[in-house]
Amino acid sequence: MRQKITVRRGNEPIREKEGVLIVSTMEKRERNKANIDIIRQLSKHYSIPQSSIRLISGATSSKKVVEILDVNEPKSR
Repeated sequence: MRQKITVRRGNEPIREKEGVLIVSTMEKRERNKANIDIIRQLSKHYSIPQSSIRLISGATSSKKVVEILDVNEPKSR
């Protein structure tokens, strides 16, 4: 499954708006720290290993596309 993501600065939980996941991170963009944090959050959100999530496009952008290889339903909040 491919998922569009918009990244925001902050510390809010993952939410969805019009089919796009909005992920907040406080990590800096340098040395890929923000992307690593986003993948970690998605892994927790979908209850899958981080290795099942791959960044397809947008490595340096706030708009990203990820491929999720092993999808379960997001856990209840």
